[in-house]
This record gives sequence, C-alpha cells and structure tokens, in this order.
Amino acid sequence: MCQVSLLPSSFTVSVPGSSANLGPGFDCLAVALPLRLRVTVERRPGPLAVTLRGIGAEALPADATNLVVRTMLAGGDGAGLLVTIDNELPLSAGCGSSAAAIVAGLAARSALAGVPADAAAVCAEAITIEGHPDNVAAAVHGGFTIAATDPPIVRRIAPPAGLSFVLAVPPERLSTAAARAALATHASREDAIHNVQRVALLVSALHTGVLEDLVPALSDRLHQDARAHLVPTFARLEACADRIGALGVTLSGAGPSVLVWCRTEDAERTAGCVTREAPEADVHVLVPESTGLQLVV
Repeated sequence: MCQVSLLPSSFTVSVPGSSANLGPGFDCLAVALPLRLRVTVERRPGPLAVTLRGIGAEALPADATNLVVRTMLAGGDGAGLLVTIDNELPLSAGCGSSAAAIVAGLAARSALAGVPADAAAVCAEAITIEGHPDNVAAAVHGGFTIAATDPPIVRRIAPPAGLSFVLAVPPERLSTAAARAALATHASREDAIHNVQRVALLVSALHTGVLEDLVPALSDRLHQDARAHLVPTFARLEACADRIGALGVTLSGAGPSVLVWCRTEDAERTAGCVTREAPEADVHVLVPESTGLQLVV
C-alpha cells in the first residue's frame, strides 16, 4: 500500500472484492477476488461532484450519500472534490461490495488528510462500520485471510499455486438479514466438531498448497445447508461438484453468489459446466487476488 505524506492533488484507491466464509470458515475466513472497486479523487474548485461507472452506476447514489463518499467525508460536505467511482463488483451478491466501499472510503479519507493509510487502522475502523471482520480483512490485505475478534486479529495466507475459482452470480438477490434468519440459534456438538476439523484442514491446505485436501476441507454444517433453499444455484452446483470438476462448492458470503473451487488447469472446463448447470448466472473464471488495498498518487 502506497504511503502518502503530502496532500495529493489527485489519487486513486483500489480495493478488491471478496468471498467470505469459504465453507466451514463461517465469519472468520475470506479470500480477495480480482474484481475491484476503484475510486479516484481530484481536487478542483467547486462543489462536490460524484461520477459513477461500471456495475451499479444507474442504481447507486451519485452524491454524498454514496457509501464510499459518505465514509470518506465523515460528515464533511466534500467541497472542492471530484470523485469518480468505477465498480466491477456485483452488488448485494455476497462479493464484498460494502466492505470494499468502506475500506476505499477510509483510505481516501486518510489520503485527503495527507496521513499514511495504516492497514491495521483501516481494518479496525472498517470492521466497526461493517459489523463483521471477514470481508474487510481480505479487502485490506488480499489473499486468504483469517479474522478473529475480541481481540481483533487478522492473519494472511498467500494463495497457493494452481488454485482457481469459477464464480457464479445468479440474478436473484438475498439480503444478509434473510440469510442470517435461516440459521439455527444453536449447533450440535457433532456439527461444531465437524467444522472445527474442516477449518483446521482448510487452513493447512491453503498454507501447504495440498489442493486435494480441499475436497474434504470445504464441507460445512453450520450455515450452507440451512441457506441452500434460499440459493438454488448453490444447491444445484453442490450436488454436481464431482461431475463439474470441482474441488468444492461454497456460498460466497451469505450468497447468492457461488464459489466453485478448482485446479487452474480445469478452470475453463469447469466454467463451461457451471454455465450449463446455471445458465441464468453470470460466470467468471478467477484466481485469488494477492493484492489488497492499493493507493496510487
């Protein structure tokens, strides 16, 4: 992340999207995705002006109520600023769009003040605003992240070689509130043990690059089955994981997007299978994004 010590006349903040939970890693694991939110801020005379480009340009507010701008201004009026927001992230789809917006706004606020953007400080404040740490951690640090609270701790794992994703984004949307409401209030001891074992194996597989361990490691009993009826694309792809060449299939965050894990050499074939199984979805072949928050002046 670029360190800024002078007040820049213009700068660009770039933040990746993210997929959280990653099967058994409910509310603690995430990975950065190479779909990015870019925010360019220029100083010039006149009132605040906001220009939107990319996904959501017609739907999102082009004024101080925009989440990026609201976070950046922290109550100010933005006079003298031209803000251009270029977005590649699906909205309300479980791809970390709100976390990216908050992180971008906080980094832009620091740049406007001429203060070096500190990753730990941005992460801590963004978690307070967002309400949970997983997407924020991946947006700031890139790669795979482990995020814990009380006390707040973030650890990063570099993406292993040879791992790719097929991201399926269906047209329906699912609110976080509805997804949370589908969850049981208590888990059995057996299910808790199952997830602890799989999370440990998943972290080991990511750290060591033993991709075959992902097949058992991505199994979850705490949230995915409970939400499957709300996300038919996930249920359909999970049921045919072996047939489409997947190492595993996970909900992206609370959904409705679905992350299909595969070896890089199988990614195009798997994407073709996903397209046939879920023709209504937008399908993207991706690799884990190593780079998190960036600031360019």
